[in-house]
Amino acid sequence: MNMARGQEKYTVVLPIDYDTAKSYPLFIVFHGGNSNMKSMSQWWMSKKLSNEFIVAYMEASSLDSQPNYWGWRNLPQERLNIKKYYDVILRQHNIDTSQVYVGGFSLGGKISIDLALNQKIPVKGVVSLNHGGSTTSFFTDKNVINAKVRRVSFVLISGENDMKYKKETEKIRWMLDKHNVKHKYISLKNLGHSVPNNFSALLDEYLNFIVHD
Repeated sequence: MNMARGQEKYTVVLPIDYDTAKSYPLFIVFHGGNSNMKSMSQWWMSKKLSNEFIVAYMEASSLDSQPNYWGWRNLPQERLNIKKYYDVILRQHNIDTSQVYVGGFSLGGKISIDLALNQKIPVKGVVSLNHGGSTTSFFTDKNVINAKVRRVSFVLISGENDMKYKKETEKIRWMLDKHNVKHKYISLKNLGHSVPNNFSALLDEYLNFIVHD
């Protein structure tokens, strides 16, 4: 497995009219497989993110294809990297650690759900778009119940034509239903394993659902 070493694989975008005296919620974005943080940053954006959040785009360390396309393949290592980047961001910026949110597309959705359940960082809300791949070992009744106790909120979005992976999102939805965890499930018509054209507008709606006052 080709791994990137000794690189900072994240970028931080500060909100418009950023005030160093204020603390801000943090939203961390994870790209899908065979992608990168630059690609993700071009469409995972919204009015609410731009005005109210510090946003971090993180990149996986497993090379899917040359020259710069990555995937979240080595989860133990990726969890360590994410925690390392998160700690650096906390030192460099004024983050409200009670307001840490994550989201991603495909494998980025998978790592987002994983982080919400393993709590390597203190996740309070998730936006998962077309969860890719199977759920991880942290997807257990115990961890879902613990997420409920911590008041973690979930938005699960699946394309109705995403025939390969839709069942994984539905499995997560079933478990959240089972334990009465706060969540919203959206099935988007005429969408496969891709991103809806109006995602930026939809994202603000999803953020309003997961953000804690």
